[in-house]
Amino acid sequence: MSLEYRRALDFIEGAEAAADLGELRNALSATLNDFGVPFFTLAAMLREGEGAPRFTTLIRGVSEEWAQHYNEEKAFNFDPAVHQALKHPTPFSWRQIEGQRMSRASARLFDDIRDTLKIKGGFVIPVHDEQGFAGVIALHHEDPGLSPQATHALKLIGIYALERAKELNEAARGAIRLAPALCPLSSRQREILSYAAAGKSESDTGDILGIAGVTVREHMERVRDILGVRTKTQAVAVAVQRGWIVL
Repeated sequence: MSLEYRRALDFIEGAEAAADLGELRNALSATLNDFGVPFFTLAAMLREGEGAPRFTTLIRGVSEEWAQHYNEEKAFNFDPAVHQALKHPTPFSWRQIEGQRMSRASARLFDDIRDTLKIKGGFVIPVHDEQGFAGVIALHHEDPGLSPQATHALKLIGIYALERAKELNEAARGAIRLAPALCPLSSRQREILSYAAAGKSESDTGDILGIAGVTVREHMERVRDILGVRTKTQAVAVAVQRGWIVL
C-alpha cells in the first residue's frame, strides 16, 4: 500500500472521529499539508427548509483576507475552476483548464491566487450526484503538478471530506437524520468496490475474482447507478462513509 493511500485511510479514520466542522477542518488541513496542499476550500449545495439549494462554503482553508477579496470581486462569476466543476464530474488540475481558452479576468484570477497564496498549482474535485452538481473541493498546492498516487488519494480524501462535512453541518443545525440505510449492494458489488477502493484496476480485479474485466466494469456501472453517483471514487467514498465496505 502506497504512503499516499495510507494517508487517505488515516484521514478517513480521523474524519469519523471529528465531533464538529472545526475538528474536521483540522484533520483535513493536517492531511493535505502532508501532500503539499496548504490551502483549500470545501463547499456544497445545501438545502434549508423548502428553499432551493444554495452553494455554501462548509470548510475554508484559506485566509479571511483572501476569502473576502474573492467575494468582493464576485470571482465566483468568472472562476474557470468553478465553471468546469459545475459542468463535469471528473477531477481536474489547473493545468488542464489553463490550456483552454479563457477570459482575461479568469486568467488574472489564477495569477492572483498564485501570487497571494504563494502556490504553484491547483487540483479541483467536483462532486455530482443524481440531481447534478453537489459540491466541490478546491485544493491549492505548492508544486506545479501532483503524482498519480497523490491525485488518486486526494480524490478519496476530498469526496469523503465533503460527505462528512455535510453530515456534521446537519448535526450542528439539529437536522433529523434517518437511521442508516440497509446496503443496496450485492456481496459481489461490495467486493468489487472494495478492490476499487484499494486502487485495483478492472483487469486486476477480474484476475483476482476469476471473472472478465468487462464484467467488473458492468458491475461498477451498476454500483454507480444504485448509489446515484457519477464516478468510481464517489462510489467508494459513499460506501465507506455508510459502512458498506471497510478499507
